[in-house]
Amino acid sequence: MGFFDKLKKSVEIKQAQIDSKKNQKVLEKIPKLQKQLEENPKNFDLVYQLYGCYVDLSDSEKKIECLKKMHALKPKDSFPLSQLASIYYSEIQDSEKGKFYQDKANKINSNKFL
Repeated sequence: MGFFDKLKKSVEIKQAQIDSKKNQKVLEKIPKLQKQLEENPKNFDLVYQLYGCYVDLSDSEKKIECLKKMHALKPKDSFPLSQLASIYYSEIQDSEKGKFYQDKANKINSNKFL
C-alpha cells in the first residue's frame, strides 16, 4: 500500500468517525423533539427540525412522514410538497407519486402570483 492509499484510508476512517458522532447526536435529538411534539403537535418548526434529523440519517420513510405532517400544518407552503416530489423521484423511484406532489407544489406556487 502506497503513501496515497494510506492517506486516503486515513481520511476515510476519520470521516466515518465524524459521521458516526454526528449520527449519534442526531439519534439523541430525535426523542427530545418527539416529546416536544407530543406536547405541541401543531408546531411546524418542531416537525421541520425532526425532518432535518431524518435527512441527516437518510431515512426516506420518516422524512415522508414529517413532510406530510408539515403539509397538513401549512397547506399553502409548497416546500413539503416539493421535498416529497424529490424523495419519490430520486429515493423511492416512484415517478407517479413524484409527479403528483410536484404538480401540487407547482399549483401552490402558481397561485402565489395570481
